[in-house]
Amino acid sequence: MSGLRDCCIAWTELDAETREVMKLRIDAVERYARGERVKDIEKVTGVNRRQIYRWLERGLAPHPDGRIFGFRALLAHVRVNEYVRVSPVNGRPSEDGSGKAGAFALFLERFPTLAGWLLLKVKQRRVSLEQVHTNGRLQTRLVGLHALHAEFLWQCRSLGLTAVDYPFNTDGHAIRSLSARLKVELLRSFRTAARAAGATHLKGLPHYDKSDSRPATRPYQVVEFDGHRLDIRLKVVVRDALDFEHEFEIERVWLLAIIDVCTRAVLGYHLALGREYSRYDVIKTIESALEPHRPRDFTIPGLDYGSHDGFPSQRLPELAYSTWEWMKLDNAKANLAKETLDALCEFVG
Repeated sequence: MSGLRDCCIAWTELDAETREVMKLRIDAVERYARGERVKDIEKVTGVNRRQIYRWLERGLAPHPDGRIFGFRALLAHVRVNEYVRVSPVNGRPSEDGSGKAGAFALFLERFPTLAGWLLLKVKQRRVSLEQVHTNGRLQTRLVGLHALHAEFLWQCRSLGLTAVDYPFNTDGHAIRSLSARLKVELLRSFRTAARAAGATHLKGLPHYDKSDSRPATRPYQVVEFDGHRLDIRLKVVVRDALDFEHEFEIERVWLLAIIDVCTRAVLGYHLALGREYSRYDVIKTIESALEPHRPRDFTIPGLDYGSHDGFPSQRLPELAYSTWEWMKLDNAKANLAKETLDALCEFVG
């Protein structure tokens, strides 16, 4: 569980006092997981058993990233469940706009056709996301919000809603709630967010342009080289010859992959630990796609290959050192460097 602690909590973002509080909470949960008696845990850590049970329930809640919250749920002010309003919105608009929390979600549940209408407008790209710098900070705003809000109110009137009904009984007629809902829908998936921001082609996703003179009709005919930047924070611990530990924090990792266009199978990959990847990292990725893959020895308990997992050359050994006919690259300098092209011609032909 110590590995889960390190990967789920950004300890460098916490101050000294918060770290000590988190260590105490994690210690109490780990003791409970090891089977220690609750009375003993209360005596050693000073944590009430009700708080332990609450942390366990919060930690097992599903996170939007597909995993459980884990130790992240032990942080103060972390919400593991979305707010759900149960009381109806009254017909008197408040002067300061308060008392309407969760009203928009309750409203869409009451009128599912209106919720479907909003999703349709998102798919039709009636609104888009735009990043702007405000007071030195990068913020995201919606373009086309006011026009869509006018259509939204017209849809509400067509449902028979009047001035005493939500959203007409609020200041601004729920435009802020509509904006928040649209942003959530636009950012729900990478594809939708990229399209809303103006992207016309998403790398790594099945897409073939009509002007492409080389569509893939069989495996190993056309491959793509993709470089994906991962803005994550990692801590690397290196032990020197004198047995002293040195810690280095990495803020960016590049995942370089060669993908078969026809099957979308990843033929090989390489991790570049740096702000930018070099031509040598591209050559390493090409070597990884050609060499036969061997199963890894995982150190995480319970982590193993599934019945359908693995690379092509790992499942079919005869695919080792199989070359391709066409390779698609973007105009990155590392991709088009002389050393890269020389290695590509030498390895592949």
